[in-house]
Formats: sequence, C-alpha cells, structure tokens
Amino acid sequence: MLCPTVRDMEQRATSYRSQGLVRALRLLRHLGGLDDGATLSDLSAALDIPKSTVLRLLVVLEEEDFVARTGEPPRYRVGDAVLELADSSVRSADAAELAAPVLRLLADRTGLTANLGVLAGTSVLHLRVEEPDRPLRFRSSSGSLDHTWCTGLGKMLLAGLTAEQRDQHLPEEPFPAFTPATLTTRAALDAELDRIGERGHSVDDEERDRGVACVAVAVPNDAGAHVAISVAGPSGEVDDEGRARALPLLREAAAELGANRRFLTALRAVRGAYLTGDHA
Repeated sequence: MLCPTVRDMEQRATSYRSQGLVRALRLLRHLGGLDDGATLSDLSAALDIPKSTVLRLLVVLEEEDFVARTGEPPRYRVGDAVLELADSSVRSADAAELAAPVLRLLADRTGLTANLGVLAGTSVLHLRVEEPDRPLRFRSSSGSLDHTWCTGLGKMLLAGLTAEQRDQHLPEEPFPAFTPATLTTRAALDAELDRIGERGHSVDDEERDRGVACVAVAVPNDAGAHVAISVAGPSGEVDDEGRARALPLLREAAAELGANRRFLTALRAVRGAYLTGDHA
C-alpha cells in the first residue's frame, strides 16, 4: 500500500471540515465581540444552534480555559487562553515589518521614497521607510522624527484631528521656517489643513527641504488609527503630473494597509497615541 503524500493529506484536510470545530470557533468569535459576555440562551439564539449543542461546546471550551463562566444564571465570556493567544499574536506582529512589503512595492512602482508615519507629540515618527533602487532619491530612515507643520505626512495626520487636538502637535507660533514655502502661522496652516481634508491628500512642495516634494494620504481604517503614508522625491518629479501618477498607487497601498487587521492590531498594541482620543 502506498503511503499518502503530504500533498494528499493537505488536500484531504482542506476538504474536511469538523462541524463541531467550526461551531466552536463561531462561538468564540461571537463572545470576543461582546463586552459583558452572554448566557446560554443568548448564544443559542445568536448562533442559531440548539442549546444542548452550545452547552457541550461550552463545557469543552471551559475545560481548556478558552471560555470562562461567571454569575447565576451563568454568563460566558472569552477565557484567559484566548487572551494569551491574542497577546502572543500581537507580540509577533510588528507594524513596521508588516507594512514593509506594501511600502517596498510602492517605492518600486513610483520610483520615490515611501514612508509610513504616525504622530508622536510635535513630531511625525517614521515607522517605516522604503527607498527606491535608484541613485537619486530622498534619503530618510525608519524610526526618525520630523516636523508636523511642514511635511506631507505631518499635515495629512493633522488634517484628521480637531482644532483642539492639533494644539498638542504644534509648537508655538511663529513656526520655524525651513524654506520660503514653509507655513509659519496657525491660521495659514489651519486653512491648508481644511483644503487637505476636502481633497484627501496633502502636499509638501519644498516646505521642509529645498528641492524635495512629498504627497501623502491617510490610511483608511475602522480601528480609529491615525496613520498615513507618503512618497517623496525630487520636486521636479513630484510636480502636478508626478503627483497625479503617484496618487492612485499611494491610495491603493493605503487601502491595503487599512484592510490588514494584523497591521492595525500591531499598531494599536505598540502605542495608544496612534489612536483616536489619545494623541499625547
């Protein structure tokens, strides 16, 4: 008799689904979305599974510490084993590393330096930088800090905040001017941020460095994360035509990151300041 190959076993495993396992996973996913747990009746109704079946699943899951039971009548919630698995997953997920392939492809497709940034006080923290493979390019580095009011990433991130929230991410006026194009007053900056909010992207046209331009977009997500990506390079390449070519690719990359739950979870776990309501 011939022994089954690994491929044969994988194909069989793929075609085979344990109804009990599927139901248990559905039950855990449902409990994970509840703040106050649920009763046996609640779970049976929500999952459309008989109470007797739900109870059998709960007994096994409770024995393995995936479910915890409290109160009378009993209410069930996710147990410590689930939390341990989630914590392990978060520790193994680094937001910068998860974003790297997306930014690398963006840099290759545009020929420009791609950046992932978040607010960190009055600065923008470059979580990840990927440079294109070409001699002439804008140089930056992962982990570096830059200013908020005169960079594409900074202005894009500020545009997503209320006027009050912006206060803690800006220095006192007048803002330092790095080039003749730098905005140095709050009134001028707020007007620019309003325009950015309307059009959905920001531009640094030699406001931070002479000869360097940048265009940035926010990473759309439903996790409340304030994060943006940009591409930067020689101002002659990031002109109106250059920005028009880069923006669709930039938005495509931003959408891919925003749909990556692992990336957003890692971002949230690393620093709560990236999220709505905590920008210290």
